[in-house]
Amino acid sequence: MKREEIERLLTLYYEGRTDEQEEERLRQALLKADDLPGDLEVERTLFLSLHQPHAGEDISVPDGLEASLEALIDRKAAVPRRLWLRWGAVAASLLLIVGIGWGIAEMRRPSVPQDTFTNPEDAHRALQAIFMEMSMHWNEGMEQLEASQRDLMAVRREINEEFEP
Repeated sequence: MKREEIERLLTLYYEGRTDEQEEERLRQALLKADDLPGDLEVERTLFLSLHQPHAGEDISVPDGLEASLEALIDRKAAVPRRLWLRWGAVAASLLLIVGIGWGIAEMRRPSVPQDTFTNPEDAHRALQAIFMEMSMHWNEGMEQLEASQRDLMAVRREINEEFEP
């Protein structure tokens, strides 16, 4: 069998698109080929190791292999979990300490608001400015309300005139 045909069958085999006859042809070609290049020699070793006839031999599994593998898997799975639990406990402890410290600091702080002005004249001027601004907005709002009331009265008059005989 030519190199191109062997490579094509190997590609199909690795893609999982070969049937039993093609795999047998490939096995026979790899067994009979004497002068394969280095890359195909590696492929031959791999393919033939997967397709050695065992003539119905049962491969024996050592006693306790399953239990030891399960124990190993459980141990490996438990290590990261324990590690996460430890780091989680450390983080929770730090958060608790910070929270308690912040709470104590807040409790010690006086709850009575402090004056923002040290000079009474400054406070009086600021208060006058605030009252002046409030008065301006109040007056604007009152003007809008009066205008709305005038419009409402005009609409009522027009409606009454329409319905009066």
